[in-house]
Amino acid sequence: MAGDPLRCDSFFDGSVWRDSVTVVSGIGGAEIQMREVAKKALMGMLPVVFIALVAGGWFLHRHFSEKESKERNKPKQRTEIEVIEEKLKLTAELNTGSYLCTDILTRTESKTLKGWTIPLTEKYFIISYDGIVKAGIRDLTKAQVTQKGNTITIKFPEIEITETEIDNDSFEKLDESNNIFNPVTTEDLNAAQQELKNKMVARAKEKGLLDVAKRNAETILSSMLKSPNSSYQIKIEWL
Repeated sequence: MAGDPLRCDSFFDGSVWRDSVTVVSGIGGAEIQMREVAKKALMGMLPVVFIALVAGGWFLHRHFSEKESKERNKPKQRTEIEVIEEKLKLTAELNTGSYLCTDILTRTESKTLKGWTIPLTEKYFIISYDGIVKAGIRDLTKAQVTQKGNTITIKFPEIEITETEIDNDSFEKLDESNNIFNPVTTEDLNAAQQELKNKMVARAKEKGLLDVAKRNAETILSSMLKSPNSSYQIKIEWL
């Protein structure tokens, strides 16, 4: 800067020395005054700036907290495989074929001793029952679900006989011996009922129940597991 805008003179007023500052440049004085004004203005703005920063920080914190909460509470998008596995779990067992029949069973037996038939101990009875044999997949959760490209392959356990029911109300005793030495007992009838169930299952298999149930299962499962808006193809196979 060319020249000092201020001049300092010392003088003695009779008791002490005093310094006197004289402004010799109007421009320099204005600069000092402007600096003081700017300084006061800046000091006045600091509380406002502080409040703005606090408010801005609170707003950002709230914004990101709400966003994080929405993301956390947003339902997880399930995959197609997860949807299929859930359907299989809910269904559990699937019967896709049944065989209705009325069967007759004849049983004859005698008491024996050391391999020899004891005379006059023969007993017999003839009974009839209505029944139903069901076939299908006993446990759908054992299915194996895999995905390759746009195709989802589901391998199911083989079709099996899942249930054999006899209608007890349909029971009819067609004939029976009245041998006092060897009467027909409840145990005889229960054993005959189990034998009759086995006979019904064998006949149902001969009539092709397992094949019918398998074809029905492929049709039902393909329809049940295919999502309406899904682009995936469902392929059914057997373990």
